[in-house]
Amino acid sequence: METRTISRSVGLAIGAAVFAIGLFAFAPMTGAAQDSGQAQTQGDRPGPRGPGGRGGRFGGPMGGGDFGMVARSLTDAQRDQVRAIREKHAGTIQPLMERVRTAREAVHTAITDGKSGSLQSLAIEVGNAETELTYAQAQVETEIYALLTPQQKQQIAERRKEMETRRAEMTKRRQERQQQ
Repeated sequence: METRTISRSVGLAIGAAVFAIGLFAFAPMTGAAQDSGQAQTQGDRPGPRGPGGRGGRFGGPMGGGDFGMVARSLTDAQRDQVRAIREKHAGTIQPLMERVRTAREAVHTAITDGKSGSLQSLAIEVGNAETELTYAQAQVETEIYALLTPQQKQQIAERRKEMETRRAEMTKRRQERQQQ
């Protein structure tokens, strides 16, 4: 029973992470083309909180999470390169994001329509779509990571270590609460 719960928790965590990546990975790209007409809020920095901030041009996996601190320290040349990489991959990423959304909607529709017989095949499609999206996004992140300086890469490594420590602490507290 405990293994099943842990396995389900891990599956949910992975699913949530993939979904979050899908939602935020390229959403800033759709707004990047509109930035020129929007009011600037922090000097010449686009978006409500500037590059690296939520809604900024560099939001998403490379602008949030592990890369959040680094996104704020990108040079103008690096920002231009990141933008070019994202634009280059947008034609691949956007249809994959739409495929994930459509697949999730199909699962929801099957649930609400009482068509539980098709849930397994629909869930497999969600998994396949998310897998392809995650792979495509990882390719983009790999290209962007290659642009970073050793100091920026060190910041990411330190941030990841901090996040792993916090995650372990949260897991420990959660397990302690469940045992009470």
